[in-house]
Amino acid sequence: MFELVIWDLDNTVIGSSRLLWGAFQWVAERFAGRSMTPRDIVSLYGPPEDVVIEQIVGREKKDEALRAFYEFYEQEHDRLVTPFPEVLEILEYLRRKGVKQALFTSKGRKSASITLRRFNLERLFDFVLCGDEVRQAKPHPDGVVRILEHFGVPPQNALYVGDSPLDAQAAHGAQVAFALALWDSFHRAEAARITAEYVFATPREMFLWVRKQYEEEG
Repeated sequence: MFELVIWDLDNTVIGSSRLLWGAFQWVAERFAGRSMTPRDIVSLYGPPEDVVIEQIVGREKKDEALRAFYEFYEQEHDRLVTPFPEVLEILEYLRRKGVKQALFTSKGRKSASITLRRFNLERLFDFVLCGDEVRQAKPHPDGVVRILEHFGVPPQNALYVGDSPLDAQAAHGAQVAFALALWDSFHRAEAARITAEYVFATPREMFLWVRKQYEEEG
């Protein structure tokens, strides 16, 4: 089956919408005097948080707003973020099967590190790549290509698991198969319009599929 699985983080491995929306809304109200809906915020996703915040508050207020964002993110993290236990089971299972696993998140390294540390997630991945470490953000395939090169794995031997059209485009731009994770996706209503080789409504559904693939091979 697949030699390498690349995972998105937010709304795929963890449920983090409440934290992200809260942090961006707080920054927008405090530094730009504006309110933002979840849809407004999601429309800015792709680049890391420093770029998103500059789009919201402008360059002049960016640094102060970014500090406030991280303060909110760290203080409210444990209250507003939940890992998905069955996704963690999949990660552990694939590790036991010797499958290489990478994390590719749009988050900057600072916010990603807070989450990885709080939930002890970094141990599950062989490589972590963040949004401020790529030349071009999702949906550009730059990050996926870098991960393939890091492991020396051809595209046809890799699978990308994510929850959004940005993830799908990044995967397909690198000629990698895409699995659409719908269990916490903001994009469930438009799932039929997202091109995916595999679609999973729940982590349990994905886990059953994964076990079938690797147990049949093994």
